[in-house]
Amino acid sequence: MDPEFLKKVQRAGWAIERVTQDGAIAKCRADGCGMKALLSATARVPKVDPTDHKNRFDRPLASYDELRRLLRDRREDLGLTIREVEEVSGATTDHIAKSEKEDPARKPNFDLVLEWATTLGFEIILRPAHMPAYSLRTIADTRDKVESRKRRFSNEAKRRSQSEGQGRDGRTPR
Repeated sequence: MDPEFLKKVQRAGWAIERVTQDGAIAKCRADGCGMKALLSATARVPKVDPTDHKNRFDRPLASYDELRRLLRDRREDLGLTIREVEEVSGATTDHIAKSEKEDPARKPNFDLVLEWATTLGFEIILRPAHMPAYSLRTIADTRDKVESRKRRFSNEAKRRSQSEGQGRDGRTPR
């Protein structure tokens, strides 16, 4: 598999869902779009959305700093104080204040970020997006290992389901 093909798929606006030896299964990245395609490495890759109608409300973030600024701006747009947001979200006093300030010494855990965002009317959504070139190269270079990995992943899933069915002492609850 050629990593350049995978880059071409992403440039055409597709999210890569699965990669085979011969091509890729890709889907539309736009919110609510269910379109999928089996794309061949030997054929032309069509654009998923030639008019680029992505969800205009989505805000892709590349760093905590961008998230912090977005949440602060939203809080200020709503006319709320940090204390009010902390109270509504159930955060400890000064926790959001310390997380929101410029150059924060500590970054909050994910639970706090989720509560903070929800309090301000945001939802956090993980949507397939472009993968870095190194990820694409690793995917392309490991297609010959997929079958053995599927067996290993299946065994790991069985072990997880067995351990989830047991109590902390290792025995199955009655």
